[in-house]
Amino acid sequence: MTGPVRKVAVVGRDADAWLAAYALQRSFGRRDDPVAVELVELPSLLRPQDAYVTLPAQKAFHNLLGFDENRLLRACSGVYALAQRFSNWSGSEPPFLHAYDTHGVSLSHIDFFQYWVKARAAGLNVPLEEFSLGAVAAKQGRFVIFNESTESFSRATYGYHLDAISYVKAVARAALASGLKHTVADVAQVQCDDGRIRSLRLTDGTVVEADLFVDASGADGILIRRLDADGVEDWSPWLPCNRIMAASGPALEPMPAFSQVSAFRSGWVGQFPLMNRTAVVAVYDGDATDDREMQGNLSALTGMRLEGNAVAAPFTAGGRRRHWVGNCVALGDAGATLEPLDAVQLHLLYTGVAYLVSLFPVSRTDMPEADVYNAKMQAHAIGLRDFQVSHYALNRRYDEPLWDRARDTEAPATLVRKLELFARRGVIAMDEHETFHEENWTSIFVGHRLLPSSWDPLVDATPEQEQIANFQKILGFIAAEVREMPSLQAHIELNSPQATSDYVF
Repeated sequence: MTGPVRKVAVVGRDADAWLAAYALQRSFGRRDDPVAVELVELPSLLRPQDAYVTLPAQKAFHNLLGFDENRLLRACSGVYALAQRFSNWSGSEPPFLHAYDTHGVSLSHIDFFQYWVKARAAGLNVPLEEFSLGAVAAKQGRFVIFNESTESFSRATYGYHLDAISYVKAVARAALASGLKHTVADVAQVQCDDGRIRSLRLTDGTVVEADLFVDASGADGILIRRLDADGVEDWSPWLPCNRIMAASGPALEPMPAFSQVSAFRSGWVGQFPLMNRTAVVAVYDGDATDDREMQGNLSALTGMRLEGNAVAAPFTAGGRRRHWVGNCVALGDAGATLEPLDAVQLHLLYTGVAYLVSLFPVSRTDMPEADVYNAKMQAHAIGLRDFQVSHYALNRRYDEPLWDRARDTEAPATLVRKLELFARRGVIAMDEHETFHEENWTSIFVGHRLLPSSWDPLVDATPEQEQIANFQKILGFIAAEVREMPSLQAHIELNSPQATSDYVF
């Protein structure tokens, strides 16, 4: 029998499950004609060492959920991150910053980057990131406070570093306070019929029926795989690391405004500052470096004394061709599994939730919205994959098996198109439904030393002295503005009030 969706069952664990269930409860569970939302929570896989590192878009998602940003950060020992700093990816080349900001200002309606390319060819020795307000602020540990002048110059923004367990607890408290129905159990059986899920039998014998099922179970995909067992693409040829290790180091003081991502012979190590510790993540080739050796090397690679034990887990990068199959929608890692690089950990989750809310099915039997949803989510997943692959494809670490193999492997066609156009004239071939903007791609391409061989010919119409004066003006403006900004640590201490462990947003 046809009719509207009356019940949604979310099955999963940790942030994927709680954020998805809470967002659906807030969107559809509090209407005059509510949709019943039930969360079946699977056993958590989080460890005390874990952290979530997010993109700026997480701010909008938190607004959707009604969270107060400052109080949330305090509850989760959270820190703002204006950028990621990459080191040792390009041999002896200096580190570079990927800041969440633009570069310079356009001149005569031509993008600033085109002028920088020409100036560099003429001998300019000032890195592109020095023309970014956000990057310079991040280098100096400052927090960007906008005024009338900077608002028209910069789009600097920030993501978050959040203690994972504290964050999930905070979201769970808010979700339960909103009236979300919640069951803790494992799934014993998934009953399917004619390409749809009919019901779940839990380990305690409970049967859960729903019109729409949300799989937030992580890479296991325990629901979606029952409807589409062979629907996962293997991305490991481009993202070759197969182990992830998490650890903790002491809190950093003064608090840096960026995370540190350093390559080494068999992978990379990330350091993500929190208020009470530094989350350390190693992503590596377990065939070249075993877990014991990796743990022994972490202190030397990070330059800090680790606190407690490190924990490791297997990892395989990959993504589903269809994120919505029948009456089941895969969210977060159930739809695509990516490295914790470029702060994309939760991005596919809240992108998927946002699209599901806007494309929520009007019928419980006929769901044509799935085709639109799948096209959008596939585009986002491929864009995120390509962004991560570019770090590997452009690396300049020679005579090291992992990095030689990554560099020699032909990149996905979608990324090759971007690389080739940028190398020729410094333009990014943007696709629809991309997460990262043109300035983000430009930052990492230039940072990895992919430099255009030519520039927009319209740049030549501007006299050289005018271009030089414009560059000097931009550099002077940025330096003066950053000097007046507060330190990141001071901003956090001033604006994030203390929160108790039972705080409900």
